[in-house]
Formats: sequence, structure tokens, C-alpha cells
Amino acid sequence: MENREEFLTEILRRVQRNYMHMVEIERLTKDMGDSMARNDKESMQLILKMRGEEMDKYGTAKREIEIILDTADAEEREKFFSWLKGETKYEPDEPETKKIAELSTKTRQLLKRTIDLDKVLNTKVAGTKSYYQAVTS
Repeated sequence: MENREEFLTEILRRVQRNYMHMVEIERLTKDMGDSMARNDKESMQLILKMRGEEMDKYGTAKREIEIILDTADAEEREKFFSWLKGETKYEPDEPETKKIAELSTKTRQLLKRTIDLDKVLNTKVAGTKSYYQAVTS
């Protein structure tokens, strides 16, 4: 990156993108539950495909953030990874870093809610053969 402002802008842009992907993943997971309640298998398959595409986009932006952070020094990289994990170990000191930390926390909250919902749906479909049953057993 040529300068700090560009560096922060690129990270913030991708963090915002991931937040939007996570909002869409949560919405699609809720829609999947609605389709399941109606026993609409075609809609469920379409929604699963769409959700998978959003997850891929989320993963791509996450990797892009890691690539950008590879250009930073070790101390700065540690701060950013801390904020991306929703930790409060370091205090953000610029408007952009505050926004990155805030959006990262919101994204992690969305992720937790989506996983909780997904656990319920997965258990309804698979019962004792649920992915989540196998992982927690």
C-alpha cells in the first residue's frame, strides 16, 4: 500500500463487504428455515446454493484482508487481527480502525446467531446424525 490511508481504506472496504455477506448469509439461513417449515425442498436447495456462494465471497474477502495485513509490520498486524476477532486488547485510535473494530464485532455477532440458527435447522433435518451432534459428542 502506498500510504496508511489507502491501507486502512482497503481493509475497511473488505470488512464492510464481509459484514454485508454475513447479513445475507443470516437472511438466507432464516429463509432456509422458512422453506423447511413449508417442506419446500426446491427452495431449500436453491437457498443452500445461494448461501454457499455468499460463504465463498465471505472467505475471499477474509483472505484478501489477510493478504493486505501481510504488508504491515508485526505489531500492527497483531492489532488488526485482534480487532477482527472482536477482541478489545488494543484500543482503536483512528476513525477507520474504530469502524473496523466495530464492524468486526457486529460480524462476529451475526456469525454466532447464524451458527445457532443453523444448528437448530441441521438438527431438525438430520436428528441424531446432525453435523452438530457429531461435533459436540
